[in-house]
Amino acid sequence: MKNKFMSRLLPLGICLVLLSTVFAGCGNPSSEATSGKEKKTLTLAVGAELTTLYPLNMDAQNLSATRLCYEELVKYEDGKIEPWLAKSWSFSENGCDLTFKLREDVTFHDGEKFNAQAVKDNFISKNKNPNFRAWMGVVNIKEIEVVDDYTVTFRYGTPYFGYLNDFAYREVMVCVSPKVIEEGNFQTMKGVVGTGPYVYSEVKDGEYVQFVKNKNYWGEEPYYDEIIVKYIPEASARLLALQKGEIDMIYGSTLISWDDYKQATAHDKIKGIVSPVDTKTVSVVLNAVNPMLSDKSVREAMAYGIDKQAICDGLFYGNQNPAPDLFPDGNFLSDVKLNTVRTYDKGKAEQLLDSAGWKMNRSTGLREKDGKTLSFKLTYDSGEAMNKMLATTIKSQLKGIGIDVQTQGQDMMTWWKEGVAGNYGLIIWGTEENTEPQINFPKMINSSPHTPSLKAIAGNDKFLADIQETLVTNDQAKVNELFGRILNFSNDNVLELPLYYGKDMILFNQDKIEDYVFTDTPSMFEIDNIKPAQ
Repeated sequence: MKNKFMSRLLPLGICLVLLSTVFAGCGNPSSEATSGKEKKTLTLAVGAELTTLYPLNMDAQNLSATRLCYEELVKYEDGKIEPWLAKSWSFSENGCDLTFKLREDVTFHDGEKFNAQAVKDNFISKNKNPNFRAWMGVVNIKEIEVVDDYTVTFRYGTPYFGYLNDFAYREVMVCVSPKVIEEGNFQTMKGVVGTGPYVYSEVKDGEYVQFVKNKNYWGEEPYYDEIIVKYIPEASARLLALQKGEIDMIYGSTLISWDDYKQATAHDKIKGIVSPVDTKTVSVVLNAVNPMLSDKSVREAMAYGIDKQAICDGLFYGNQNPAPDLFPDGNFLSDVKLNTVRTYDKGKAEQLLDSAGWKMNRSTGLREKDGKTLSFKLTYDSGEAMNKMLATTIKSQLKGIGIDVQTQGQDMMTWWKEGVAGNYGLIIWGTEENTEPQINFPKMINSSPHTPSLKAIAGNDKFLADIQETLVTNDQAKVNELFGRILNFSNDNVLELPLYYGKDMILFNQDKIEDYVFTDTPSMFEIDNIKPAQ
């Protein structure tokens, strides 16, 4: 999900970045000593080949690699926005101008200066890219003024409460060298060139990508001389490589199932850590356009017929918590009070289906109406470690109340495109990072699986108007009022079923890594938070 989740997914056809800085001579990465000292190397595994490191559009399984080379103007840390490539910021009195004061000691990996003009070039390109439609900090730009070499002002037509948060969005709002940006080209970049602690160096197709220490890094000197990102698509092969010491770590719930986690941590030399805070909410979106789901009673029956606690106990060994609503504690939307909270009640589910005219056929164990069986398709991203097991569990639980579900795993691109097109009955989805919950809603207007479903739900015009209104105000009281209506409309109409609050995890060899500390955005790997073994 990508969560990024999901929005980094890719409206408009899918943007592959051609890694044009591919080096010749791609044998195994060197482990020879340099300057008389043994090279410090960290090797991690990813599940999808690094064919793209384009911000926004890369595979969610590879997010651990992007942090190595890219950085944003600001970052989210300890519950608040902190400086990063920008030293400070300020808003105009009317909330329409946002000015950043930039660091003066930063260069891109290609030697280009990081300055106000580079920031302008980056965000003018993002503003023209329709894939950024969910981020008002990009969409609402009217002008970007280079005040001086290290001061840049973003001018907006309206105020918006989430502008600064948008700039902290990990892996999406990064700054790349202006030299790799092609005017009007949203399909490719001319290279992988950021400001981060590691420089993209070498690739061997189907095997690995090598990053080397950025010797001119503006921050604290990176610990590792090189980082090798190995492509290992099969989960069992990743675990075996970890056990044999061929890789040092695996990061993220996208790559690690809870069965994997349990199996790996049974080995003395492998340690696992689970993030203390929730990363996102995993949910199921219901397509009200589907004739089998157009009746709210059927959708509501499913809300009562899915046992979230059983999912958490059976699939996650109790490590994750059922989701009574769309957002876990820790952000302003978790304070919204819902009109109705539905918990597992098989009897209530069966009563709703009976009342809707779907009668049980005792010979098949499935419900029928007007000669048709209550049946639909559930789709999911097959690249996510837990999705297949989750889909199978949902199928089994709904069979228990007489609903037939066919599950279908799809590659990420197909899953996303089919979802937005409305070619699904149910689809496993999820929220964005808990740090910016409001980003989930603008996509519902035209670029998420909710979009087609909303067309069949009465009152959707007011719902969408409320979403639009959140995008043009910085009045927090008004924002709270609007989101109260938005979340209750979604919940009342069973547009989406929150299932559980997901956590992230890491597995590593203790002879190479002593510890890892998760950030407030646990789905994003932070290389500086590794404590190497001594």
